[in-house]
Amino acid sequence: MIGYDPRWSATATLRGTSPLLPVPEWQNGDVVPHYAVGFKGALCIEAGELTIEGETPRSAELLYHPLLVRHRPDFIVHDVAWEPGASFLLPPASEGVPRLLVVTSGDMTSINVVNELFSWLNTVASSNCRFSGVVINNLKGPLYESIISDFVSRTGTVVMASVPHSVMVSVSDFYNQTLIEAAPWSHNAYAYRKLARQIEDSAVVPRPVYLNGEELANWARKWGEIISELETGVVRDGSSI
Repeated sequence: MIGYDPRWSATATLRGTSPLLPVPEWQNGDVVPHYAVGFKGALCIEAGELTIEGETPRSAELLYHPLLVRHRPDFIVHDVAWEPGASFLLPPASEGVPRLLVVTSGDMTSINVVNELFSWLNTVASSNCRFSGVVINNLKGPLYESIISDFVSRTGTVVMASVPHSVMVSVSDFYNQTLIEAAPWSHNAYAYRKLARQIEDSAVVPRPVYLNGEELANWARKWGEIISELETGVVRDGSSI
């Protein structure tokens, strides 16, 4: 797993108490990636700002570094920290075609970012990517799942998995462990295992379209009215419950 968070927190729970060490023999600039071997032998790399929006992805140099080559990973997961934009770039894949998963919660800020990414997925820059679907994360109830499911349906793609809110995730954070370590028999642990199998076996899903500003505003207004009616018990035709 390669994280690009400048605070080096992307791999925190996966590496646990293993200390981060500089990648040996790194001679490709001032930003030196750090690594550790974490849970079940996973190679954890914190690349900081190695790949910066608007610049040529320098993580290609990392993917062919002897440290990673010797590890012979089955999968390389890039945890991208920045939001999509006109110059949005993804780290390259060492082999094959990169698969892109979008993770979102039920809040409007997250939905806006996802919609921007869907816009990018309709450009030539994304032509070498395969889209694998949307993962709904940290949901606090079925209402939020309905909101995201409706948005995903409107954009013509699919939800790959839905991970509900769980206090056990916070427990694993406090233990500085993965959820599989901290609570292996919890509901979310099973949800994560299922998601891992789906990622391994994932096929191409429909590439999403995006909603323009007016379409997104109308969609958001509709859900705002629905949530307001559920909260207040007042419906828009003048009757009440």
